[in-house]
Amino acid sequence: MAAIVTCQLMLMVDGVIVTVALPSIRTDLGLGTVGLSWVVSAYALSFAGLLLVSGRLGTLFGPRRMLLTGVAVFVVASAIGGLAPIGELLIAARAVQGVGAALAGPAIMVLLIANTEEGRERLRAMAWFIIASSAGSSIGLIAGGVLTVTLGWRWVMLVNVPIGVLVVVATRVFVRETGRHRGTLDVPGAVTSALAMVALVYGLSRAAQSSWGDPQVLIALVVAVMALVAIPAVESGSAYPVVQPRLLRGSKGATPYAGMLLLPAMMIGFFTFSVLYLQDVRGYDALRTGLVYLPWGASVIIGAKVVPGLIERIGERGTVALGVLVGVVGALAFAVLAAGAPLWLGVLLPCFVLGFAPALYFTPASARVMADAGPEDAGAAAGLFQSLQQLGGAVGVATLTTVYAGRADDGVGSALEAAMVAGAGFGVVLLMLVVLTPAFPGRQTSGGGA
Repeated sequence: MAAIVTCQLMLMVDGVIVTVALPSIRTDLGLGTVGLSWVVSAYALSFAGLLLVSGRLGTLFGPRRMLLTGVAVFVVASAIGGLAPIGELLIAARAVQGVGAALAGPAIMVLLIANTEEGRERLRAMAWFIIASSAGSSIGLIAGGVLTVTLGWRWVMLVNVPIGVLVVVATRVFVRETGRHRGTLDVPGAVTSALAMVALVYGLSRAAQSSWGDPQVLIALVVAVMALVAIPAVESGSAYPVVQPRLLRGSKGATPYAGMLLLPAMMIGFFTFSVLYLQDVRGYDALRTGLVYLPWGASVIIGAKVVPGLIERIGERGTVALGVLVGVVGALAFAVLAAGAPLWLGVLLPCFVLGFAPALYFTPASARVMADAGPEDAGAAAGLFQSLQQLGGAVGVATLTTVYAGRADDGVGSALEAAMVAGAGFGVVLLMLVVLTPAFPGRQTSGGGA
């Protein structure tokens, strides 16, 4: 479990660790604003675009093999990026890093399920997976600041090399492979789904940076819509589709996946605009900003530890509903209190409260998704799970940026408050879905819960 969870943490950290180092990269390699944005976007786009395809590849060739291949690609790309003499090579290395992350990502969830027993053991494994996924952003900000200040920006890339090697060795020694399944790769479905994801994430991300009227945004979103519309037709003739329709059949199947989009939309939106507040209003540097999120990481760990007991007492539905509810309360508390209250009350306490949301929701939801999928569809379910998380982050940032821009004339404080309230709206919608649909069972007297 340590090997697999460390791999997940490495992939999540790398999505944000370079953010803090961008000013140093600009000075050293001479990249402009557009080039710097691609240092971040190249990783996100290749990661999001290939997750669905990777899930299917894991089913065909084995998730352990895909994880080892993905981490090897990730390590090589990290070394090249850390040694890159020019900005273009760094951007290319970041894109290849995203490919490696996408190959390994769905395999992580499948291997955690395959290497644990159903019940409390599996819930603990999924809890650590959620800790790695949720704490990765704050750890990445802190680690990026420390490495950039002490060793230089190149080490935000090079640090992945020894960690990745350890993951490969530990996986080969301790992690057992699961059975492979017959079938072929649905190439038309793979191309169409990858195009849809890349176009969606790019269009939403660019809309957050520029505006919804940007020609590149409009083109990307039109391409995304066309690809999404084409997916059912393309997949209908395939015996082994990349996107399995039965995973989303009915509200019972669709609700957990909807949460994989809506909760990240709220969480990533919170991170984005709380960072803006801390740096633009309170004047914090990148390292101090990262340290502010330590209470959030602490509550993620605490929440993950208490999840099995909560499920036994109040059931899956009660646990996930409680998680979403405290997330909404945390986001609203930040929106209302951050500007006028002391740091501990306006920022640290809301961060602590909000940190319980991913632990209490994602731990049982991810276990439920994988249990309902079964061995044959496990890779597809894991790929869809993580794809929706990536898409949810892009949706949240784009939506909250639009709200912020609309209130900018009222001042930074008012605009930030409006954006955070809008972010809490994603959580409210998810809470209604959890309460009104039978996706999660209630209290189970036999224990285990998933």
